Amino acid sequence: SDVKKAFEYYLSHYQEGRPVVIASHSQGTLHAKRLLKEFFDGKLLQQKLVFAYLVGDIAGPPAQPDEFQFIKPARDPEETGGFASWHTYLRNYFPEKYQTYHFSTAVCTNPLTWRLDEEYAPKKLNKGGVGLRFTFYPQLADAQVHQGLLWIHKPYVKGRIFLRTKVWHSADFNLFWQSIRENVALRIENYWKNVERITR
Repeated sequence: SDVKKAFEYYLSHYQEGRPVVIASHSQGTLHAKRLLKEFFDGKLLQQKLVFAYLVGDIAGPPAQPDEFQFIKPARDPEETGGFASWHTYLRNYFPEKYQTYHFSTAVCTNPLTWRLDEEYAPKKLNKGGVGLRFTFYPQLADAQVHQGLLWIHKPYVKGRIFLRTKVWHSADFNLFWQSIRENVALRIENYWKNVERITR
């Protein structure tokens, strides 16, 4: 209810007809999915949705292909009006709730290619991520979609040999920080191009 009230306040006082990008993580993604269903999916406001980044939802089952009636998973880096979703784990690791949370059928977007296929994306495609104290690391991680999960090798940082983490949930955004920033800018640019094309 707090999230809903805050968004309603934003719509009343700040939105002023401008387009909207939704970005969420973990429990926030659980709320963001409800927000999209109540305010955007099949509603007039959907016309203002640039894109939704629904990342790291471990508070409930991850987003499925039919999560929304009208908002669909994006299949390329330029598409607008859709959504992307991923959950990051060490290669060859399956989380405890893999079956009960239906990960195998979940939408999983590779944030280095912005596609849903299982093609491997090497770290050279990573525009850079952030670590502790917001330290920037170029080519921080590779990525590959596998059965509804986003698999990575250990992040490419000094001392990586000592990393023991298999669940990279806390770094779902950090590992791909600059790639995400550039993708947001690209989708906003394409949103305005589409608006211009429609209004001609």
